[in-house]
Amino acid sequence: MASLKLLLFCLYTSVLSASSVQYYLALSNDGPITSGAQGTVEARLIFRAGSRLEIPLPHPNPYTFHWYLESPLSIVRRSERGFSCSITVRTRSPDVYNLLAWVTREGCPWCPPVAHGSTKLHVTNSVVGTLSLMQPNGTVASSTKGYELATRTPTKVSFILYDPSDYFNAASFRYTWHFGNGERLVTNESYVHHTYPTPGVYQLHVDVLAHLNHSQQKTGISAASLELLDAIQKIEVKAIDDIHADHRMDFYLYVNGSPPLKMCWAISRNCAPVVDHRCHPVELYRSSAYNLSYTFSDPGSYTFNVKAENSVSALQACYKITTRESGIHPVYFIVPCVTLLTVILLFILSVAVRNSGSRKHSVEVADFDFSPVTDVRVEEARVLSRRTIQTFCIPCVPLESHSLSEREVHSLLRFSSTPLQNYTQWPETCSPRPS
Repeated sequence: MASLKLLLFCLYTSVLSASSVQYYLALSNDGPITSGAQGTVEARLIFRAGSRLEIPLPHPNPYTFHWYLESPLSIVRRSERGFSCSITVRTRSPDVYNLLAWVTREGCPWCPPVAHGSTKLHVTNSVVGTLSLMQPNGTVASSTKGYELATRTPTKVSFILYDPSDYFNAASFRYTWHFGNGERLVTNESYVHHTYPTPGVYQLHVDVLAHLNHSQQKTGISAASLELLDAIQKIEVKAIDDIHADHRMDFYLYVNGSPPLKMCWAISRNCAPVVDHRCHPVELYRSSAYNLSYTFSDPGSYTFNVKAENSVSALQACYKITTRESGIHPVYFIVPCVTLLTVILLFILSVAVRNSGSRKHSVEVADFDFSPVTDVRVEEARVLSRRTIQTFCIPCVPLESHSLSEREVHSLLRFSSTPLQNYTQWPETCSPRPS
């Protein structure tokens, strides 16, 4: 074994020192693979750019591929075709294995190699896979830090099993999902839906358990870093001062979305997509607000075009702006007129209320007088009336016809202070009462 390794080392050294090589050997593999599964390693002979190509010999395969594998990695199958060769390997011991390959001319294994190469195959004892995240818009922004997603949006999280040799074809799986915000879910399916309500950075991972048979099982963990951002819902544009032509105006822009933000604004006559050469780019890293100034040269109607985007959404809005010539603002005439009209109306209303109050007081005094003096005078008049009738008239008709009724006595009008004058007319059928 030691002599074989020494021989291979010498061959590899001779390959490195060869100066007349016109080819290079590209090696690739489909690792990492699970221990017990099969992996594929491929070698392709490629001409060097700018070299003087040799004319291939009239042979279907003028070159031979040689391989060196570390134990206990073993070759299961070998396939060689033209200027490429692939091998299928397998091992039950997890490790990182080095594979060497070199090419010699056909029928000359001890000749100097035409090209050489090496690769590393990673064999693990875990279930191999990756996490995939998708939102309804169909796009997921992936950065070096992880995934960037939108808050309050249902997200489909899937575990993608990597099994090029179908090693887990008959296995059953159980998934335990940890969403990074304290929530946990166990499923038998390789996907799940979840919604993150608030922005922030979350560490998502899933624990995978694969049952190969009654006695053998394998586990694995796949993780991803998520940054949740608020999607842009609205763009607000406000003018701080009144808008006049030939004046420099200040505008306040606010984007309802999570930074970092990229904005682009332009002022034109019509609402249109922002054009590159007319667009003013702005980048906001930690803020969602921005102040800008602009000078309108001529009065008239304009459109303020603004577009904002972050990693999860984009939005464009247009706002109408009307400018006028400098001068006295019409409000300076409107306010005094409104004030004067208000004063006049208040004066007329106060006079009307005062007159109605005085008329009501007079009627009450005339119609309803309940003073004690009035009651005494009414009683005196009643007594005097009775005495006059009894003294000067002999009743020839019923007395009730000459006496005042109770309703007539109680008059609502105030009696005068002048004594009552009694006039008695003797009826023709009456005779004077004897004294």
